[in-house]
Amino acid sequence: MTGLIQFLIKIQTFNLLIVTTGELKNPIKENGDKPAYSLAHETHYYDSFTYKSEIRVLKDMALIDLLSLNDISLKREFEQLKKLKERFKLIWINFHQNYSELTPEYPSNFIFSIQLDYLFIVNNLQSDYKDIYIGDEFVESLHDTLRIRDKFLSELVNEVDEILNPRETFEEWMAMQKSPKQIEDPTAELHQKIPYNPNAGRPKFNDQYIDDFLQLIRTYFSEEHFSQLDALIKADEQPASQMIFNGNSNKLADAFKQLYEANLIVGCNKAELEKWILKHFLYSNGDKVNEYSEGWLSAIISSDTKVCKSPILEVRIKDKVPFLVPTVRNKKNSKY
Repeated sequence: MTGLIQFLIKIQTFNLLIVTTGELKNPIKENGDKPAYSLAHETHYYDSFTYKSEIRVLKDMALIDLLSLNDISLKREFEQLKKLKERFKLIWINFHQNYSELTPEYPSNFIFSIQLDYLFIVNNLQSDYKDIYIGDEFVESLHDTLRIRDKFLSELVNEVDEILNPRETFEEWMAMQKSPKQIEDPTAELHQKIPYNPNAGRPKFNDQYIDDFLQLIRTYFSEEHFSQLDALIKADEQPASQMIFNGNSNKLADAFKQLYEANLIVGCNKAELEKWILKHFLYSNGDKVNEYSEGWLSAIISSDTKVCKSPILEVRIKDKVPFLVPTVRNKKNSKY
């Protein structure tokens, strides 16, 4: 089980580096060099392009280890992986509660506020933390490394789930209905699986509000991707590739959440909405295009946390009738 152990240790361990503010990607020297935390070496942000590949390989090795287990042992390991996934969901909720799009410097107790030290292993955490600078560069790096770890943990959980609970296709289900054995066995009906329906759980947008919604988010997409988004929402035409949202990642998730909670999106639950977003969208805050992660989306959409400081829109109710209101954009004074 070496591969599984290495993977679990890797995604639960954060190796902080102590640098100076003058050594950051965007140096800060106004008040002289101060010690600062850095996680840039563990992210895909700057020069560390191997980190994501390393975790991907460890995830594949972990899966190989799990495949060698019998069903009982595999189910036990699966339950532990799901508990770890819940811890990632909790760190995302804590992260969102303490994150600000407009903050260049964070409180010195930021790591403790999000409980990173409690939920995971944090190496090189300084006891005199009040003297350590925590800027948005560190917080964005932490966001990035959490997203990478969460992504591959979710992949492993989903792969094991598929092994333990293989989906039955509609064709397989139909074949079973015609099987003589199925007819002869009076208890077979009790053990039938619900056939896999790829159309189940897809968000359905209220036709009356689609055009207003699309106009509010139009500027966040290229013309090509906006056309694909229009076709996806109006006619459920699957895009050729994932569409890139050009803006802070929580804006899009917040917009969909508001529509869902106002019953302007129906036909799915929140978990299914999260998977739909995960499948169809990427986001970009500048030069980098990033993937959403399950835990990150769940912390926004399925929790009561208010995470978006500058939303794209607000859904308001007047005389029991909802209507969409555009909001004034706040542009982050970001270094990225």
